[in-house]
Amino acid sequence: MEDVLKQSDQLFDAYKFRESYDLLLKQTDRSYETLWRLCRVIYSLSRELVDDASKSKQLEALIFEGFDYSKKAFELAPDRSAAHKYYAIFLAEKSGIDGLKERVLQLSTILKHLQKATELDARDPFAWFVLGRFYHKLASLPWFQKKMIHTFTTDVPDATFEDALQCFEKAENVAPNFFPLNHLMLGETYIALKNVTKARHFLELAANQTAPHTADDREAQKTAKALLKKL
Repeated sequence: MEDVLKQSDQLFDAYKFRESYDLLLKQTDRSYETLWRLCRVIYSLSRELVDDASKSKQLEALIFEGFDYSKKAFELAPDRSAAHKYYAIFLAEKSGIDGLKERVLQLSTILKHLQKATELDARDPFAWFVLGRFYHKLASLPWFQKKMIHTFTTDVPDATFEDALQCFEKAENVAPNFFPLNHLMLGETYIALKNVTKARHFLELAANQTAPHTADDREAQKTAKALLKKL
């Protein structure tokens, strides 16, 4: 099984997500090490489908599959960072499908698991990125949406752009240039904080990728180029 996991990691690192998924899926082993890897690759596969309306049903199926694996991984290893990280990620995706009220009701739970993921492994740049994006989305909500959210629950986390920036910067410090989407989010956050000079620096990093590999990379490049034209 150790060889299978190593091969799966190599395929994932080579952006061969489907091959990595197929390899893991055919294994009878459903240990924590297999489950969190399934969550990781399913999330990457789902990102490739986000902008394709014709594949919405396929996307939903992947999200529910990922949520099932993430729940099992968390039950097996509640003391592991990846278990919290992927449970939070797929809970957010699943609750979005379940409807606005459910998504709002899960906000505090999602945040709790993302924070725990960074506490358990402060060297995981992706955990910091996901936490930062969570803060950024909350901070970006207009006042009327925040007011509407409070009609469902009073248990809504506070979030500022400074919170988001701190997370994105920690991700970059742990693993410089690890993810073009982190560069984009740093750029967007600095725009929100009125620091155009730093915003331009990170947006240029996202825009000037030489070889975007994933849908997230392409999104970062496209959005960064559009934002740079407005600065």
